[in-house]
Amino acid sequence: MNTKSLQDVWMQRCIDLAKLGFRGVKSNPMVGALIASGDQVIGEGYHKYFGGPHAEINAINAVKEHQKHLIAGSTLYVTLEPCSHIGKTPPCSHRIVKEKIAQVIIGCVDPNPLVAGKGIQYLRDHHINIALSQRQAECEKLISKFKANVIGLPYIHLKWAQSADHFMASAQNSVWLSNAFAGVLTHQYRSQYDAILVGKNTIIIDNPQLTTRNVPGENPIRIVLDSFGKVPSTARVITDQNPTLVINTLKDEAKGQVTYIKVQDMQDLDTTLRKLFQKGITSIVVEGGSQVLYSFINAGLWHEAMIIQTKHKLKEGIKAPILTGHLVEKYCLQDDEILIISNTKTIR
Repeated sequence: MNTKSLQDVWMQRCIDLAKLGFRGVKSNPMVGALIASGDQVIGEGYHKYFGGPHAEINAINAVKEHQKHLIAGSTLYVTLEPCSHIGKTPPCSHRIVKEKIAQVIIGCVDPNPLVAGKGIQYLRDHHINIALSQRQAECEKLISKFKANVIGLPYIHLKWAQSADHFMASAQNSVWLSNAFAGVLTHQYRSQYDAILVGKNTIIIDNPQLTTRNVPGENPIRIVLDSFGKVPSTARVITDQNPTLVINTLKDEAKGQVTYIKVQDMQDLDTTLRKLFQKGITSIVVEGGSQVLYSFINAGLWHEAMIIQTKHKLKEGIKAPILTGHLVEKYCLQDDEILIISNTKTIR
């Protein structure tokens, strides 16, 4: 394998490592790193949790004792520009210089104004060779959530299933459109997000649990938009032992695992989302209903969407939202087609 191909494989490994930290890093970026000496990987790591050691440090610390002499003169691959400022941890760029690493291959530049090219400049000032990877687009996708968090917003992922004739629900009854495999995929997505958000009608009609019971992983915090307290006290999201936040216009109150958060204007999603971010919620999957999904779409407050296109026909009912964006991925789970769409417009 030639050097260019090997570099590509190793950056892909860094990308795969970075994804392991999706939920744990909170408002920090997902980052993966590895250290190569010649054609041998001697250490790898990723940013595991908010406030913890960065990927570069974990990769350096992962090098076995009998190989530590290989760090000097080695090449570090990392998906994001190493930091150069003192935050919750010491600057990674300083440690790289201290370890006498000879070259750093960087996936993309850090958008955080505290870094934004300063890490690269620090390394260059200390005679470390810098190169940018050809996988820049993929590395930038890794920090989509981080970019949202930098401006004080949670990362918003919309999700719904729709029939072949473009309905997402019956007007009268609860209807299950997607197959069992898509159901598992939905639970996997939930496990990766801090919170799951729905409107009151979804709770009243479907009485869902909104958990990750079909896959390993933590349950997201449930968020219910319920202006005037219409959700019944017998609803699962109220009576079970998992935490729920109810956004409303009536009261601020905590009752067991349920916390009521009062807002002045339920239509002001931007303010509500910023309030949720201040409470530590850095990512939200929005699952409905249609009015809630449309409110996020119309406000432009979404980053990515997953649409499950099914073979069923409802002929009538509640129309599915129409979304304009970039088709990132399309694949099938048995007879369901999964569409992943990203928002191409800037969110401020």
